[in-house]
Amino acid sequence: FELGVSRTKIHGLFVMLGLYAGTPRNLEEIEILFRNLDPVVPIDRSQNLDEIVGDFYDGYDREINELCFRSGKDFEFRQIHVPPVEKRFSIVYLKNEGVLDTNIFSIYNLSDSLNLFDAFFTAIGSYTENRGRSLIDAFSCGVFQIQLHAQIDAKGAQQISNFLSVYRPLFYGKCLNALLANQLEYFLGLEQGQIALIPLISSLNIESAEQMWGFQSRLFFHKDGSPIDQIEKLDIHHWHSWIIKNAIDFHADHKNQIIPFSLSKALVKSPPSWDAIVSNIDNCNDYIKNNWGHDYYNIKSNVENMEYRAIMTYVIYLSFIDSI
Repeated sequence: FELGVSRTKIHGLFVMLGLYAGTPRNLEEIEILFRNLDPVVPIDRSQNLDEIVGDFYDGYDREINELCFRSGKDFEFRQIHVPPVEKRFSIVYLKNEGVLDTNIFSIYNLSDSLNLFDAFFTAIGSYTENRGRSLIDAFSCGVFQIQLHAQIDAKGAQQISNFLSVYRPLFYGKCLNALLANQLEYFLGLEQGQIALIPLISSLNIESAEQMWGFQSRLFFHKDGSPIDQIEKLDIHHWHSWIIKNAIDFHADHKNQIIPFSLSKALVKSPPSWDAIVSNIDNCNDYIKNNWGHDYYNIKSNVENMEYRAIMTYVIYLSFIDSI
């Protein structure tokens, strides 16, 4: 709750965790997955799920229909013909069900992804949260839902799970990874500003990622390792200046060791120029808006704010190592 995420959305996050965990896999993959998950969401896998969730499971078919539809992505769900009925059935119907509170109709960038998944989590999390059920119950409902789909169309269920994995936003993606890897203690020890930054850093090669991790630690911690008080309270202008100052100081301290952008294997093809774009906050904001969709002047939630600041840190760092 300190991160600005409602109880309903947390329930939605656990439903999504269940959708992912319940997806068809081979036995070895299942055992590895639940070895990490069992301490976080302990459920009795020997018991029939319908007996566990039957009293409070309402189904998420409409929400999944609309999520897949609004994503704008291509899916190939199996068409099932049941004679003598002429109509064909599938596990997902790509249509607007009117259950997701968002105007997104295609995922073009990270902002679209966050907007769509925020609405999805709110919709699917409301069922168990409103009934006073536990997060384990929410997880179990997600597992049950995807297993029902898999009984009819295993490949279709895998497509849903793959979409949820590939297109999830930075912040929520890191939350899910922490649960899947049983890294809650490590996750809870992170500073707010680090959560959405970790997936971006992970996109670099190992050497560059380790170096950027060293750089970002300067933004959140004193030299003795203690957190810098109220660092998340900085407004965006001061945060921008703070990143640039530390990039310059980082160069002064490690100028002969910094790995250049050309060797970083960053997903960004070419970073913005240090002088013309990054050094000016409005130009930097325009660059982020054009490439990731986030606009600081239209941020509506703390999660969006954390994601924006992470992208700004990433952009400035890449520009910095390209300029040296």
